[in-house]
Amino acid sequence: MKRLFSIEMNLFGFEVNVVFLVEKEVVLAYSWHYSEEKARQVLRKIAEFHKIEGEVLKSLHLEKWLKNEIDRVVLKGEQFKMPDFEYRNRIVYENIINIPAGKTETYAAIARKSNVKFPELLITLMRNPFQILIPCHRLVTKRGTLMGFYPLGKNVKKKILEVEGVRIDE
Repeated sequence: MKRLFSIEMNLFGFEVNVVFLVEKEVVLAYSWHYSEEKARQVLRKIAEFHKIEGEVLKSLHLEKWLKNEIDRVVLKGEQFKMPDFEYRNRIVYENIINIPAGKTETYAAIARKSNVKFPELLITLMRNPFQILIPCHRLVTKRGTLMGFYPLGKNVKKKILEVEGVRIDE
């Protein structure tokens, strides 16, 4: 991984640092966390998992792109289109993208649809290259409760679901 660019942004009331990974003007992945250092660590893990390399240039374009995509996916309910790249377990991400806004699906159902074992599913979700855009926040347990939301925590996941009109009582 070469140069990274970090921005701070407000994500539905949570202040996070975002780090982007870009190759040939295509965003291949990004990561966020409450600290820039943690965001960079998570992005390194994402890049290693998917075997992707690139660099990030300082640009308002990236910040605007992300905000626009989040608005499209979360507020307007549109589907994210992944870059033409062979991400590891891409089928998992494609199945999650097909979950409509305002709906949830179980982790187990996505594992079955994707033909991956549950532990591999969890690792794949932790290495989601487009958190929220690939809406893993729409995944719940068989009992309808929240599991984690790596790396920002369940409070962020719950807030995003509420914005989409989903109520989770825990």
